[in-house]
Amino acid sequence: MVDRRRCLVLIPLALLASGCARTEPTPLFAAASVRPSTESVPMMDAAAPSGTPFTAADGRDLKACADGECEILVRTGDQIPNDGGAGPLSVTVQAGRVGLAPASGGMGEAVSGPPGMIHRINRQTIVVVAVQGGEGIIRLSKK
Repeated sequence: MVDRRRCLVLIPLALLASGCARTEPTPLFAAASVRPSTESVPMMDAAAPSGTPFTAADGRDLKACADGECEILVRTGDQIPNDGGAGPLSVTVQAGRVGLAPASGGMGEAVSGPPGMIHRINRQTIVVVAVQGGEGIIRLSKK
């Protein structure tokens, strides 16, 4: 009976331990896109209201994102330095969406979304705040 009890304790422990070890590599740019609920984060309008300037807290200072925390105005072709988890990002603004891809061109996935879209990449949250013409406002923050 003692051996059976040992097995009942050791088998779950072995299963837990084997679940922690991964033999396959984790994607460099593992992303999850989620549409926020209206209770958690309100959806933003696609354009700034008439008469309101289209500005971001850090303006066009892309270097403000180097620490992984910023709100910037982006355009297609921008390269955002970013040490917040997602890594340096390359920007595309098109058809009312902001697209972000690893600036290194590596094996990571590109993500994009309309205003209000939230992307979680590694330890970082990226929010598409607004899009107007060929410009977008994104907010980067660390979890």
